Amino acid sequence: MLVDSEKLQNGILADMLGRRGIHMTEADVVREFIGLTIPAVIERIGVSHGVDLDEAWIAEMHAATEVAFRRGLQPIPHVLDLVLALERAGVPFCVGSNGTIAKMHMSLGLTGLLPHLKDRLFSGEDVARGKPFPDLFLHAAEVMGAAPADCVVIEDSAAGLKAAQAAGMKALAYIAHPAHAPAKLSGGHPFDDMRQAPGLIGLASNR
Repeated sequence: MLVDSEKLQNGILADMLGRRGIHMTEADVVREFIGLTIPAVIERIGVSHGVDLDEAWIAEMHAATEVAFRRGLQPIPHVLDLVLALERAGVPFCVGSNGTIAKMHMSLGLTGLLPHLKDRLFSGEDVARGKPFPDLFLHAAEVMGAAPADCVVIEDSAAGLKAAQAAGMKALAYIAHPAHAPAKLSGGHPFDDMRQAPGLIGLASNR
C-alpha cells in the first residue's frame, strides 16, 4: 500500500463497466473487486453478468487509468517516511502487487517512490495465481531470502490479507478509506496512519 490509487481506480472501473451496460457504483466496485487482478474481475463479471470484457475494453481501461494517475495520483501520506525508516534500519522490504510491473513503474514513478523500490517489485504476472492466493507473497519472500513467518505484510484489501494469512505471514490492515471498516479487512491488525507502521513492525517511530 504505497499510492492512493483506490478512489481513482474505483471510479474508472465503475465508468468502464457502465460503458458495457454493467451499472455499478464505486461502493459496489469496492465491495466486489478490491484487491483482485483485472483477469479476476473479468472472470467474475462474466459469471455474474454474462458479459465478455474483451481486449479492447482492457486497453481502454488501462488508458483511462494512466490519464487519471497522471492527473492526480498521490502517495499515501507518510509512506515515504516508512520506506526511509526501513532503509535506515537495514530491513529488507519489497512490493507484492496484483498489478503489472509497468503499472507499478508508472504509479511509483509519478509519486517519487520508484527510486526506493524499482529493484524490489513483484507482480501477479510472476505467479500462476494472484491474491487472494498466497503464491505472490511466497514467491517474493523466496526471492528476498526471507522465511514467511518472519515477514510482515501491509495490505489495504481483503484479498491481500487473505493472501498474507494463507502464506503464514503477519498482516497489518491499512484502513485507507471509510469503506475499509476493520470488519471488512479481517485477518490483519488495523491501523489508519502510516506513522504508526514503524512501531507496529518493531521499528522506532519518527513521531
